[in-house]
Amino acid sequence: MSILFMQAEDVLLFRDGRPFNAGSDHEARSLFPPPPSVIQGVLRSHYLVHKNIPLSDSVAIRQLVGDSANPKGLRLRGPFLARRENGRVVCYFPTPADAYPVDEKAERVVPMKAAMNPGGCVWASATLPYLLQRPNNIITKTAPGEYLSEQALLEYLEQGKEVTPIKATDLYVTERRLGIRTDLQRLSTVEGMLYEVEFIRLCKDVGLVVEILEGYPDFPPQGVMRAGGEGRALRYTTLKEEEFTPLSWGCTDELPRFFKVYFATPAYFSQGWKPASWQPFFTGEVKLEAVALSRYQVLGGYDLLNHRQKPARRFVPAGSVYYFSHAGGVRLFQQTITEEGAAMGFGQVMIASWKPEKK
Repeated sequence: MSILFMQAEDVLLFRDGRPFNAGSDHEARSLFPPPPSVIQGVLRSHYLVHKNIPLSDSVAIRQLVGDSANPKGLRLRGPFLARRENGRVVCYFPTPADAYPVDEKAERVVPMKAAMNPGGCVWASATLPYLLQRPNNIITKTAPGEYLSEQALLEYLEQGKEVTPIKATDLYVTERRLGIRTDLQRLSTVEGMLYEVEFIRLCKDVGLVVEILEGYPDFPPQGVMRAGGEGRALRYTTLKEEEFTPLSWGCTDELPRFFKVYFATPAYFSQGWKPASWQPFFTGEVKLEAVALSRYQVLGGYDLLNHRQKPARRFVPAGSVYYFSHAGGVRLFQQTITEEGAAMGFGQVMIASWKPEKK
């Protein structure tokens, strides 16, 4: 296993799933951090360059790195935002969707309380027995910070402690740049074809962490690779053991009687916010009690190997929290919960216990 820390040489562009065709929209918006599907494409492309495989040779490409459906044994975890602090690289994760402020400035947050709701909470085709209720009477228009450090997240999930999120602007800022479409035949601009592109500029010492769990044993330990729109440069190094401590993912032991699942990366489910059945992910029967999640995330992209647009699909966003219960003796089958893209890094989860509140 190797752990890569990637830092931008300049700005980055990772477009969201909205169309950006001439005449249909004037703005290209960035999605950051990029989804796992983007980063696995970046790594596979760089590995092809390392092996001197022409990007036009589809047969050789499939033999070496496969395609999006069969990545030839490559298995990843991430990407995660990270920052170098006092000689170590610290990961930052989306603030959980069940966080609630404890002060009017929303500088600190705590988990909401799960209380039994008479009659249940009907959500689409599911009935959830519990509702998440605010733990205090604080009302504020200020949104809490978007990210928690790995230590703060563990304290929040495992102990229910008050923690201090940080703003996204402490890790990266957006830059908007104007452009205009050009007519290559006339060598002039096209009237009415102004557009705007949103770029991402990382703050000092900030980058992305990606763990290569399996595959590519001879991947170069350091270098520069092209990433995202316009092929912007990402300089990466392999982290040493003293620079990074891998987190404990999933749960290998028996799950708590009441447990919640925090999604550190987006997850895909065939029924939108949930799968048709939870059985493929657990060794026994579990019951979904409550859910905290924000708006779905639309992910798509372009398949360069097959020269076609990938279908845009809705994903459960990172930071979502699902509350479960079980009768006993249940474990996770694997460290990911997603119906597709587990090898790419989708559906990475952390497990914690929760205590039902009595009315």
